[in-house]
Amino acid sequence: MTGGLKGVAYERWQTALEREFFGLHMAGHAVVLYVDETAESTLMHGNGLPVELADAVSAELHWDRPPEMFSRLQWRCRHWASGDQSDAPPVLPVLAVSVLAASKMATQGDISSSNYYERLAEVFSVGPRERDNLRSHFRPVADMWELLDTWLKTRGGERGHSTVAGDSHLTRIGYPISQALLREQDRRILTAFFASTGVKPGSPDEFPGQEIIRRLRLWTASHGRGLSSPLMKVLHRAGAAPEAADKRLVLAELLEHLVEHWDGTLYERGLRARRVSSLRLVLTKRARQLRWAAEAVPGIRTASVRRNGSSAQYYELSDPYGGFYTGLEELDVTAHQLTHGLVLDNEDLYLAWAPQSLVFFIEDEYSGDLVSVGTFSPGEPHTLLVANSELDDVRSVLREVADGERVDERKAPLVGWTLIRNVDLGAAVTPAALLKGGMPQAAHFVPSTRRGIRFTGGLRIGTELGHHHYLQGGIPDWLLPRDISQGEVTQQVTLSGEDGSYVHDFPLQKVLRPFPARLMPLDDGTYQVSTPDQGKETFTVSSALCEREAVSAGSIAHRCGVLAAADAERLAPEERAIRGAKAPEQLTLPRTLMIPRRVKELVLIGANGEPLPLDLPDIPDWMSERLPDEAYGYCAEVTIPDGYVWLIQRWQHRTTVRRLDPGGPASQPIPAADDTEWAETVLSAASVAAGPLWDVYVTAARDVLT
Repeated sequence: MTGGLKGVAYERWQTALEREFFGLHMAGHAVVLYVDETAESTLMHGNGLPVELADAVSAELHWDRPPEMFSRLQWRCRHWASGDQSDAPPVLPVLAVSVLAASKMATQGDISSSNYYERLAEVFSVGPRERDNLRSHFRPVADMWELLDTWLKTRGGERGHSTVAGDSHLTRIGYPISQALLREQDRRILTAFFASTGVKPGSPDEFPGQEIIRRLRLWTASHGRGLSSPLMKVLHRAGAAPEAADKRLVLAELLEHLVEHWDGTLYERGLRARRVSSLRLVLTKRARQLRWAAEAVPGIRTASVRRNGSSAQYYELSDPYGGFYTGLEELDVTAHQLTHGLVLDNEDLYLAWAPQSLVFFIEDEYSGDLVSVGTFSPGEPHTLLVANSELDDVRSVLREVADGERVDERKAPLVGWTLIRNVDLGAAVTPAALLKGGMPQAAHFVPSTRRGIRFTGGLRIGTELGHHHYLQGGIPDWLLPRDISQGEVTQQVTLSGEDGSYVHDFPLQKVLRPFPARLMPLDDGTYQVSTPDQGKETFTVSSALCEREAVSAGSIAHRCGVLAAADAERLAPEERAIRGAKAPEQLTLPRTLMIPRRVKELVLIGANGEPLPLDLPDIPDWMSERLPDEAYGYCAEVTIPDGYVWLIQRWQHRTTVRRLDPGGPASQPIPAADDTEWAETVLSAASVAAGPLWDVYVTAARDVLT
């Protein structure tokens, strides 16, 4: 290469790589600088580059002065640092070459520190002496990776989010290896995998890299699902050799970056970003029917989807309620779908079911049906749907880890499958039992790894001030950090408040399950929960009210000003109170009746005074819009005020009269002499045979009008 072309070739490669991997189109997305021979060829032809990548970089290196081999590139970095740094640091070609060498290792299935520099020397077409010099003086390239990582973070995701992942052992070559592990096809498959197994976007603490690896290994245990061979080899490489462990740590950090910066869309290069979500199985409470459900996507209330690769039938999704769309009732559940996967999609939405032969269900809080979940979560009973081919293996695991007295088997509503109910961890289960070798299905029952502390449930107040303010008596449950694979049997938790700090050792069972902190006697104040090396979380407890009172929530309530009264009482709608509260034992509740909705008119008749027409309460909008008519029944509940004795019901072709307290003492009518409205109302139903007491009311009404 002539002297005049030296710098130009490098700069043209810098521009092409920046445009391809770090352009504005990558805003908000995680960036993987994956470069192999195919990618290099595509970039050369697409950008009219006359010089191969390695040659452009090689011309910038001082091969004859090994200690200063990268000094020219380091000078470029210093010059860039003195400017506005709006463009990427001038290190992309040399970093791409380092990934190109790692990709050759990945293709040949031998990713190790011992042969990385061999592959790098092949890329540069140099001999053993230059290879050894690269090994001895490669530290500046690691610094350049860190420079790129810092620049991406300072741009706040405007040019993509960094996935640069190093390692404590592979201090120099861990960076390029991390970028060579994920190919373009892997990125797309991983985002579909995230959605179908319940991974939440932007949640690296709840779904750390080690947890994603655990789920991926389960998901790919029988076949690769389309993931590339290099990735599969790192995932499933047997043994605990240091090099294998190092690669998994690098992969864990890379996957964690992807989860952190995932926006909930399917990664499809060059296509419109489609929202991605999961398909779920619903098992009716009586375990008689299986059906599909689609998990609702925020912002998409309706959608028309079809089976992937088919144009025969569309399914209309609508009315998301309880987190799920309606519209898949006509899509039959088959064993082939469960074990081979199912995709429903359109131009905006991609719904996926991950292939599996063992499905976990828990009870849905809205419908009461059983809904499939991605993983096993101790603390509540699960129902298992198991392919009969796996049944013996699952039984073996349950004998080791579950409460055998409660487990119950029955026939599933799907040929070739079995239901197992009431599955939860036993009282004295150990990490050894959960990880017991020789049982192929044991890994499915290992609870998910979780980093950091989360709160769930609780009675929140003052939400405009933040997420962790709770009403006294409504303290949330704690989800504590856990990693059973590390042999953890206890978790040390520190609770700090105004009165000091208290250290608690939580045994395995309390770590696995949500801890009911509401059982702890905590005074009003601010508290911090922390665990060693796992971060901390803060919450406040207060008896004060900082929310709107729900006037329509009923008349039984705790009266309140700044503080809520300890006891509930009956209150008028305009009084300030926390409504819907539990009634005290001595409180008398109002009389109510169930009235068929097909009644045309209702009138209450008292012993004296005016008649009282009644209107049936309207069906709430949330119910009428989201549920079929049969779901909310044909009757309505009405309140009967004191002093009323009879109920007149006018139907389309008849009238009926009903005594409101047939077991009570007879109430003689005492109308006023001018109470003609009362009398006319009674006489309008005079012909109804309602018994001797009704005849007394009819006689009294006639006396008023004569």
